[in-house]
Amino acid sequence: MTVTLEDVSMITALPIEGKPLCMSTDSKGWRQQMEALIGMSPQEPEVEDGGKKDRVPAGAPFTWIAANFAHCLEDADDEVIQRYARVYMWYVISRTIFADGTGKNAPWMWLKALTIFDNKFS
Repeated sequence: MTVTLEDVSMITALPIEGKPLCMSTDSKGWRQQMEALIGMSPQEPEVEDGGKKDRVPAGAPFTWIAANFAHCLEDADDEVIQRYARVYMWYVISRTIFADGTGKNAPWMWLKALTIFDNKFS
């Protein structure tokens, strides 16, 4: 059994009208793209002396998101407000509907999906 789009619509009361969201999930260059979208990205983990680099998920830890985007300034301009709104939606989507297996990270692809606010996606 699986959750369908109609199930999500009924549970969340969100409409399922519009275009389907289709995008590449390639994570090549995700840090640079994240910096372009929200102004920063998590630091790359440091490699011990000659040690092997651990696999790093393409995304950000929830603790990093909370530490950097917990409060938007009241006098922020529209661009900053949209950035914080995008990060907040990314956080909520990654924590609830599309959580990863670790429960610690917000996958990059969901932030990438939130790049366009004015389209109607199902």
